[in-house]
Parts: sequence; structure tokens; C-alpha cells
Amino acid sequence: MPEEDLTVEDILARLFRLLATEAPDEAFHRLAELVQAREPGPGRETLLHALRQGAIVRTRLQRRKRREKETQALLETARGLAALRDPDEALDAVVARSRQLLGTDATYLALVDPVRGDVYMRVTLGTVTRAIESVRQPVGSGVGGLIVATGEPFATRDYLTDPRINRDPAVADAVVQDGIVSMAGVPMRLGGSVIGALFVANRHERTFEREEIALLSALADHASIVIENARLFGDAEATARRLREANAELAQHGEALERASAAHERLIPMALRRADLAELVDAVAEMLDSGVAAVDPDGTVLAGAARPGAGGGTRPPGAPEGLPPDATGAVRLGRATWAAPIRAGGERFGHLVLETAGPVPGTDVRILERAAQTAALLQLMERQVSLTEQRLRGELVEELLAEREPDWAAFERRARRAGPRGLDLRRPHTVVVVTADDAGRRSLVRAATGQAGRRGGVALEHGAHVVVLLPGVDPADAARQLPAQLSRATSGRVTAGVAGPATTPRELRAAHREADRCHRLLLALGREGEGATTDELGALGLILDGTSRAQVRTLLAQTVTPLQRYDAEHGTELLRTLDGYFAAGQNPRAAAKSLQLHPNTVYQRLDRIDRVLGHRHWREPEGSLSVQVALQLHRILDHIPLEDLVPG
Repeated sequence: MPEEDLTVEDILARLFRLLATEAPDEAFHRLAELVQAREPGPGRETLLHALRQGAIVRTRLQRRKRREKETQALLETARGLAALRDPDEALDAVVARSRQLLGTDATYLALVDPVRGDVYMRVTLGTVTRAIESVRQPVGSGVGGLIVATGEPFATRDYLTDPRINRDPAVADAVVQDGIVSMAGVPMRLGGSVIGALFVANRHERTFEREEIALLSALADHASIVIENARLFGDAEATARRLREANAELAQHGEALERASAAHERLIPMALRRADLAELVDAVAEMLDSGVAAVDPDGTVLAGAARPGAGGGTRPPGAPEGLPPDATGAVRLGRATWAAPIRAGGERFGHLVLETAGPVPGTDVRILERAAQTAALLQLMERQVSLTEQRLRGELVEELLAEREPDWAAFERRARRAGPRGLDLRRPHTVVVVTADDAGRRSLVRAATGQAGRRGGVALEHGAHVVVLLPGVDPADAARQLPAQLSRATSGRVTAGVAGPATTPRELRAAHREADRCHRLLLALGREGEGATTDELGALGLILDGTSRAQVRTLLAQTVTPLQRYDAEHGTELLRTLDGYFAAGQNPRAAAKSLQLHPNTVYQRLDRIDRVLGHRHWREPEGSLSVQVALQLHRILDHIPLEDLVPG
């Protein structure tokens, strides 16, 4: 049918078909031209109104179709983002999809720096220069800073001329270099906070529609979700890592508890059956697969065991340097050396030393500390037994050393009844008499008791001194070692007179008298802090050993007594001058200097000594020896009565 013959109903039907089939614009234009060409009249007006309403319907249908396409694109974007685990890849995908859907030249994603507080470019796509990629701008400056400050979308046809933008010169230069003219941006939100902005830009003027801004906002929401998911995923990863670490720590703790429990079950029976220290050290070395040694406060190794897994060529650890005397727990002394104090209350028994090939776990350190506590318990029990034995021996020794000589038959019966815990007089005993300067009597007794107990001996207070009996110890060794050991233990200066060995009660009593005399001689000779036997006192010891009281009195009467009497009657210092003369090697000038006198004064006094003694024989070698011995005896008798110095 020719188009000019179409009725109003035909034209309306064609319009409906065009709308239903979403015909192209040319079809609608041809239909509108046909209507415009009709004769004026009611029919034409009806058709024109129908065309206007059809255009509205067509626009709405196109808009709905575009929205459906955008919605579908957003859904596809969401599915694609859900498949991405890397947040950088997800943000790149959002930026790429934004550029694709809005058909722009470039797209950017900027974030707020939580540390610096400004806005920086995180992702860029479609840029032609690198300057735009490093843009940073304060909040409120530029498009990105404005969007972050206001939390509202923003669009401009011309970036360089828009008066709403507070442009930073460096940022504006970067925009010009990249050729950007128009742009639009929307905020990215997390909760109530703006964390960044998503932009699209063109290198020509463009007016961005409301629907485009809405689409860009939806994509910005996707980007915000990506960032939040990345944070949540990071938190989940951190939580999972902490849980794995906690599980590993719990497993280690459980293993440590099992190991500590096994050690406890092994150590307690050893304490209950009073195992010796060597057995304890062997057990600890096996438990910790390390070398272990028990060291007393003096640094002496009491017991040691090599590392079990190291082969037969290893040795037990020795006493390391720098053992802390006041430590309350295990301390590290070197790369692979630990020491735990063996102590009970304020009393120290030494240290338990651990040497291993590598790092020591905390569990092993605690086992070492528990083993040290067990060692302290064993030491306490051993000491209690030793104290009982010491008490029995001490009672016997007290009776033996009393001023009044004991009934020897009764004494020997008591010694036999004491049995093994008493005095074993089948072994030779060395007797030591000790005192200590700058140390309490109780401290000295405790230290002497410990030293005697280690050697199977006994120590006790007797009179003003401490007496130590040591079985099977050479007197010379005792004189050399015991003062040094007791000095370290008491921090005092220990003087020791030594005698022996003695193998019978009577010999022990006599050896005590000799040791006491030797001790007093050491003090009288100014040799505090030393130990010696009578044989080690030099010529004086030999003289005293073979002389009598009468010989001593005669020697003093011939030498010292006349000079002492002359000094008292005339107020002179002949005796002091004579002493200084011999101290200076019989050199008058050296003696004058030592005595702070004029040499002539010394010569005059020496001549006066010749007249008082009635001879010059004392200046000759044989005579000078007698005078020097007499002077030394005179000094000694100021401290020791002659009856004690020379026994009858």
C-alpha cells in the first residue's frame, strides 16, 4: 500500500512495531517525515502526539537497556573481582573496566595516605607521561583532594579553566603534559570515611552525564570493597599466622611439659633415695644430651659427665670463669654454656654447669634449674648426715683436746662405740688450727666444716680457734691449700698452724698442741694469712724443736735482757737500734735511714751496745745469729708465754 494511503491506525501500528523491534533511528525519522507530510487535521495531530510519546518511550527503553548493560557489566566486574586474590590485580581490573564502560582516554585511582594525610596515585591507565603517575596533593587541593575533602562526586568540562578547582602548580603541569582536558571523579568510601577517589578523564571537552557518574560511583564502591577485602584478608592471614604460631607454641609447650614431667619423675626418686651427686650429674647429662658438671663455690669440680651423644672423646665441662655467686636462676655464661646455682635459701653449694653444642631451649634451662634444686636437696641431706657424724666426732675431739687429759681407756671405748661415724684412728690425721681476720667465727666454722666434710674429717670450735682434723692429708699440702680455700669461702685472711700426722689419740692431742703453737708463732712473726708446719718456720722452728726453757732464758739473759734493762734505766733505744741494724743487713747507714737517725748516732749506739754486752762478738757471724734469734724470741714472747712456746 502506498504510504500516502496509510490510515492513522496503520501508522500507529507501524510506530508500535518500530518500538517493539527497537528499530534504528532512520526508521523513526522516516515515519516522522511521513506524518509531517500529511494534510493538517485531527488525524495528523494525533499522530504527532503519538510520535512524541513514542520518542519518550523509546528514550526510556534505551536508557533501561543501557542500565541493564551497565548492571550486567557491574555483575561481571564483581564476579571477576571475586576471583582475584591479589588486591593490586583487582584494583587494576576496576580501573580497566571503568575506562571501558565510560569510554574515556584515561582512568585513575587515588588513595589517602594514612601516614602523610595527602592523596596519592595508586593505579593509572591510559596515561602518556609518567608525571601524572607520581602526583600527590593535599586534601582539598585539585580534583582528587576536593573529592576526598567533600565526599561528593565532581566533574569538569575543562580542568584548567574551572574556578571550583584549587590547582597545585606541579599537579596542573602534570595534567597539561598528559593532555587531559575534562575529568570526573567519585569518592571511595569505607564506612563513614573517604579513603580515596576513582577518576575518568578525556583529552577533549566532555560533559559527563548523571548516569555515568552513578556508574563510576558503583565501580568506586567495588574498588572500596576490594580494599576492605584486602584488609580483611590480611587480617585473616595475620590471625591464621598467629593461630599457627600459637598452635606451634602450644605443641612446643606440650612437648616441654612432657619433657619437664619426665625429668621431674626421674629427679624426685633420686632425691628420695639420696643418690650421690655424681649419679645426678650423669642423669642430667643424659636427659639434656649435654656435658654437665657440679662445681663447688671454690671452683672445684665435684662431679662431671661428658655429652652422651658426642662420642667417647669428649670431656666433662670444667669450672667456667665468671660464675655469678648471687644468681637466683640459670644464667648464660657463653655461646653454649649455662650455670644454675645450687642453693637453698641463702646458702650456696656451688653451680650446676651445662655445656652443649647448640642453643639451649627454655625447657632445658628449667630442667637444669630443677636439677640444681635437686642437687641442693642432696647436698642438704648429705650435710645433715655429715653434721651428725661431725657432732659425734666433735664430741670425741672435744674430749681429746680438753685441758685435762682424758681417761684413755674410757676414750677408746667411746671411740669404738661411735663406729664408722666416729674417728677412724686407723688413718693418719693432720691437725690444723685456724683463725680468720675480717671474717665471722660462724662463717669460718661453716667453711671449715664443709672442707673437712669433703675429706671425711671434722671441724669444730675449740677455745678461740677452729680446729680441723683431716684424715689421709699430707701436713704440707694442708698448710698450702686449706688457708687459701677457707679465705675464698669466708672472704677473710686465714692463718693456719699445721701438725701431724698422728695415728693415736695421744699423738692427736700432742699434734694439736704443736699446731696451736705453730699458729701462734705465725701470728707473732707477722705472717697472718699464711699456713705452715713447725718445720716450715725456718731456723726458728728448728731451734725451738731442740731447745729447753732454760736455754731460752740463758740466751735472752746474755743478749736482750741487759739492753732492755739499760734502755729502761737510761731512757735510750739500744734494743730498737739493734733490731733496725740487723733488719738493714748490719749496714749502719742503711739502719740510720730506716730509723730516721743521723749515722753518727747509730755508730755511737752500737759502741754503747758493745760496752753493755761487754764484747764485740755479737757483730761477728756466729754471735750475730744468736743475737738475731734472741731478738726474734723476745718478740714472740710478747704473744706466747715461754711455757707454751717451749713445752716441758
